[in-house]
Amino acid sequence: MPPGDDRSLADLLRLVVLTLVVVTALAVPVIHFDVQRRYLDGNLATLSVLTAEQLMRQVIARDPEFWVYEDGRIGGLLRDEVRGVAVRQVVYAEGGEAVVEIGAPLPAPLLIQRQWLLDAGRPVGALETSASLRPLLRDSLLLALVLVVIGGTGAALLCRYPLARLRRAECDIRYLAEHDPLTGLLNRHVVESLFERESARARRHHLRLSIVIFDIDHFKRVNDQHGHDCGDRVLRQLSGLVSRHVRASDYLVRWGGEEFLILSTHTDLAMARALVEKLRRLVAEHDFGLAQPITISLGVCACSPGEELQHCVSCADAAMYRAKRAGRNRWFEGGDHSITEG
Repeated sequence: MPPGDDRSLADLLRLVVLTLVVVTALAVPVIHFDVQRRYLDGNLATLSVLTAEQLMRQVIARDPEFWVYEDGRIGGLLRDEVRGVAVRQVVYAEGGEAVVEIGAPLPAPLLIQRQWLLDAGRPVGALETSASLRPLLRDSLLLALVLVVIGGTGAALLCRYPLARLRRAECDIRYLAEHDPLTGLLNRHVVESLFERESARARRHHLRLSIVIFDIDHFKRVNDQHGHDCGDRVLRQLSGLVSRHVRASDYLVRWGGEEFLILSTHTDLAMARALVEKLRRLVAEHDFGLAQPITISLGVCACSPGEELQHCVSCADAAMYRAKRAGRNRWFEGGDHSITEG
């Protein structure tokens, strides 16, 4: 069972790319709308000021209440468009009633500029110039849609090709860092993190863990008599044999050289004893294609809650060397009690 995956650089880059797409799709249309609104607001303010000055300078009556009699003159001064944008201008009397207006009613929301009409410094009415913001909103929403489509397509292509290749490269590097290249088993560098995770799970659910360490007997003799290629073949065969007979929840690790470790989860001492005896017999009965038999010596240790990895490994390792000294092809249990098997 492989160790758990951490968040990779490809995942972080994917998150950054998606965040940039979302932020861009939101921010750019907002900025575009604000710039366009400010530009339109400036045009309305300029138009309102100039129109108010022309009205007070060119109409005959000084009171806007009488401007209904000067429709032609005033109609020529009011505007229904500025720089290609439809506007509406309405002249209000001092009392607030509309006197003259030009331009069709505009859909909300509106941008409005109000300019006082002054006669010798005294307000006699007001000029209201308005424009609809709906076209600006429509353009900004269309821009957001275009950015989402372009950004989403770009992000999808980036995730599909460069980031996918980066992800595969990361997986390959992680595999090489965590696995033994000869046998394909996990290597000893990942054992500590696995042990901490499984120990925490065992404490949480009141389960037991066991560690088994085993070593090929007289492996140096195999290398000396048959060559290192043959020794490597024995290591690969042994790894495959043991892998097929441990549970998917167990971790089989090449500990170093011809030495292997099994981190057996949900396993008390009785279950661990049955496991090591089964493995001892499997290896002893397996045909490795050599004239001499291949056997293993094993040490087993049940890990108590809160015990450190180093203590458990030392316990199992000491039990394995007791099995070596006792004649090999057997196992010993670490701790206060020991049991040997032929």
